[in-house]
Amino acid sequence: MKKFTTILSTISLVVSLFILVMVSACNKGDIKYNDTTLVRPCDNVICLNGGNCVDGSCYCPVGYEGLKCETRWNEKFTGNYKVADECYTGGNVYYNATIQANSNQATGLTLSNVGVFCPSGTLQAVVKPEKTAFEIPMQQGCGDLYISGYGNINPNLQFINVYITARDSVNHTTSQCSLLMTRQ
Repeated sequence: MKKFTTILSTISLVVSLFILVMVSACNKGDIKYNDTTLVRPCDNVICLNGGNCVDGSCYCPVGYEGLKCETRWNEKFTGNYKVADECYTGGNVYYNATIQANSNQATGLTLSNVGVFCPSGTLQAVVKPEKTAFEIPMQQGCGDLYISGYGNINPNLQFINVYITARDSVNHTTSQCSLLMTRQ
């Protein structure tokens, strides 16, 4: 009888330990530790502008980049530029243009005085996901002209090549120009 009691006690102990381990394992899953360590990699990581922390790194929403999603894509394009335009026939070889970041859209740009088709007007552009180029979607620029195009910035952020197409809705003609914009 003593043997039976000892065996029963041992079985009870093993079952109790098994249940304790299982309950502890379930609670550990609720804490969401890293898969391989007991470190919480996102505890001290702050991601800005709607970014999410995964395994200690910020994953940024469209329009933002940087270690903490702190930089808007459109910021690298903003500034004052000296423009060499293949279609420009004015007295000086160059004219001045401006690119501003759209304050309510992290991928939006406003280009002012860009191109001979609408020298005192503005064009809207959108930074593309590769973050080194923008698109000028079709828009009515000045008068009867519908303008579209694209641009890309060089790696050191000093030059932007812009290609503009203007379609005249009255005369049914199309003109194209390429511009080299140098940051001032």
